[in-house]
Amino acid sequence: MASKLPTTKIVELRTSLVTEPVMTTEGMILWATVEIVYATATANPTVVIQVPLPWSNGDTTTERRSMALRFARQLIDHACVSIVPSDEPSVAGSTGLEGLTQELGLSAPTTKPRRSRAG
Repeated sequence: MASKLPTTKIVELRTSLVTEPVMTTEGMILWATVEIVYATATANPTVVIQVPLPWSNGDTTTERRSMALRFARQLIDHACVSIVPSDEPSVAGSTGLEGLTQELGLSAPTTKPRRSRAG
């Protein structure tokens, strides 16, 4: 039987942005850090995640913070669905990160077909 997490509540949500964009092979990006502080009866767990944001000179700080939160959620969701049993032959060798840059809008989609899962 899987253990159950205690009831938690978000008590603080911080987003910080690097002030200068950086050049990557996919174009200019801006790094953002999202920190989520939870409260439980016995602890205050914290999650910190860094996300790349596509650079656009016209974006406001509010728009960038909103984008950082969305991208952090996408990364967390992606990580959660990518975890599979290591003995499952249909996903052996999968890194779980295929398409992540496309999902984040940092690279163009490809025409590579999805892997078929034998079953």
